[in-house]
Amino acid sequence: MSDDLHDLRFDDVEEQIDFETEEDSFFDDRSGVQSESKFLGMSAVERMFLSIFLFMNVCVLGLALLLATRRIVF
Repeated sequence: MSDDLHDLRFDDVEEQIDFETEEDSFFDDRSGVQSESKFLGMSAVERMFLSIFLFMNVCVLGLALLLATRRIVF
């Protein structure tokens, strides 16, 4: 019985050692510099322009809807 508990304890330790954390995968192994993250394959600048264009699109469509329903009048 005690041998089984001893084996279970060491199996758990081995799994923790092999486990790679997010912080480890976030840094480049060779230079220690943070690697650039990609969301949908885009860089940070591309994501910024996409968010600006989406914001402008919502503003224009919202203004057009307000004009069409005569909530505002020029």
